[in-house]
Amino acid sequence: MSHPDYRLNLRPLGTPRGASSLAGPRGVGASPGDKKSKSKTTRGKKKSIFETYLSKEDVSEGLKRGTLIQGVLRINPKKFHEAFIPSPDGDRDIFIDGVVARNRALNGDLVVVNLLPEEQWKVIKPESNDKETEGAYESDLPEELCGSHLLQQSLKGYNDSPDVIIEAQFDDSDSEDGHGNMQNALVDGVKKLSVCVHEKGKEDAGAPVTKDENTFMSQDTRALPEKSLQRSAKVVYILEKKHSRAATGFLKLLADKNSELFRKYALFSPSDHRVPRIYVPLKDCPRDFVTRPKDYANTLFICRIVDWKEDSNFALGQLAKSLGQAGEIEPETEGILTEYGVDFSDFSSEVLECLPQDLPWTIPPEEFSKRRDLRSPSSSKKCFRIKDCVFTIDPSTARDLDDALSCKPVADGNFEVGVHIADVSYFVPEGSSLDKVAAERATSVYLVQKVVPMLPRLLCEELCSLNPMTDKLTFSVIWTLTPKGKILSEWFGQTVIRSCTKLSYEHAQSMIEGPTRKIPEEELPPVSPEHTSEEVHRAVLNLHRIAKELRQQRFVDGALRLDQLKLAFTLDHETGLPQGCHIYEYRDSNNRWNISQQP
Repeated sequence: MSHPDYRLNLRPLGTPRGASSLAGPRGVGASPGDKKSKSKTTRGKKKSIFETYLSKEDVSEGLKRGTLIQGVLRINPKKFHEAFIPSPDGDRDIFIDGVVARNRALNGDLVVVNLLPEEQWKVIKPESNDKETEGAYESDLPEELCGSHLLQQSLKGYNDSPDVIIEAQFDDSDSEDGHGNMQNALVDGVKKLSVCVHEKGKEDAGAPVTKDENTFMSQDTRALPEKSLQRSAKVVYILEKKHSRAATGFLKLLADKNSELFRKYALFSPSDHRVPRIYVPLKDCPRDFVTRPKDYANTLFICRIVDWKEDSNFALGQLAKSLGQAGEIEPETEGILTEYGVDFSDFSSEVLECLPQDLPWTIPPEEFSKRRDLRSPSSSKKCFRIKDCVFTIDPSTARDLDDALSCKPVADGNFEVGVHIADVSYFVPEGSSLDKVAAERATSVYLVQKVVPMLPRLLCEELCSLNPMTDKLTFSVIWTLTPKGKILSEWFGQTVIRSCTKLSYEHAQSMIEGPTRKIPEEELPPVSPEHTSEEVHRAVLNLHRIAKELRQQRFVDGALRLDQLKLAFTLDHETGLPQGCHIYEYRDSNNRWNISQQP
């Protein structure tokens, strides 16, 4: 490696491709020690690392003319220098190489890109398939050089970039300021790398070149088969910052204790390598962090990016809070939820005031006149009897029962089948504080040991939960079906129901597996006096028979079944922590291709 045309620019993680850590900007966000490394001719001048974003007008015009392309950015979590956006024509994804080409966009952002010239496109091995996203810069590295010490080489640079850049990721003992002896850490790995010389678009014929089919070469790409190229691009605008700009990670002191930045900032290293390293003001850090940094080596923090300048290798951030010890479930859980922008805060008093305050709540009399009453008495007025046998089937641990079923025989051997969904809209007036917070949360988030609800628990588990032997507001669809599942008629509307029992999947499965067996009452949950366990059993069997007919016909009509394994976790009853996991078993009672999935 003594050839004068080889220039190794060793830089720490976070310094983008095509940017030298020794040529960074001055001021906030620059690598510590940048001032010392500047020559007299360049001192005081800022070198832009990232391109300035296009104006909104230029972006709008470019998208209309088709010269620019928009898409959601996906960054490879295992190879952070690789990123992609979907191709508008449905072809192979568009490749975005390196941090510089990403231009400060983060994973999930909606970005606008400009295609690079064809000679800078990614070369794909002829035998590669469309699912492969191996990096065009990836050499065959030994295992010990992957993971915490990852070496990558850049074989295609920008016009002002060095010929070869070695990208390294260091642990806490390594230098972030360019003064550390990084060459020693990389010397063995550098010797094993295959290097392609590419000097500002001109290949040196006298230099040794190792050609790899999966690398960028200074060859005429027009001679390659069309399928061997993958379009490459660079980000020119961020339409929407979908990423939360929050990350979990660890704090450490800057390496150069004599630098000016050492007295102002600490370095935040995100656990997710797709997020850049971040400078955080020392005033945000714990008071004794500077004097006792080792005390916080295993402490997990949350940091939010507040700025990332064009001339900065690293982002500037604000330390939000200390989560606790890394590896413990609650700090790790809070970190994950924060990173993904999940609102797990308690509902405000303003939101809770939107719910009924007089508990237990009962259905107002005027609602019965607006809804179809499925609890209405039979034609005999001598006794009150619930009209429909309605029941729920859910996991045994479920507390929010949001749907119920009914099935009863009618004339000519047909059936009247009902699906009844909890009428949540009654309790969530449009435009209310509750409606707004529900719209912002959008969904409930299910973790192994907890649930972050979209709506207050009072609403999910009491007011709207279709608990047995309680009058509830629902929205229903009622079909008249033949035994083969053919729809003869249908009705949609608001209803009032009263579930007669709460079945688990295990209860329903035992009924299906023992169609003629009389199940002892002690093996079943309580059933309301208006109905019997035999009546519920018959309804379950009828639903099962109709569901089998519907499933069979669906596959006859060309349906594709894609079963994917689902993990179920066992939790410690006292601590709530996971103890183990197993494959979740789908049986007839909880088959995803069930009665509610009409063709």
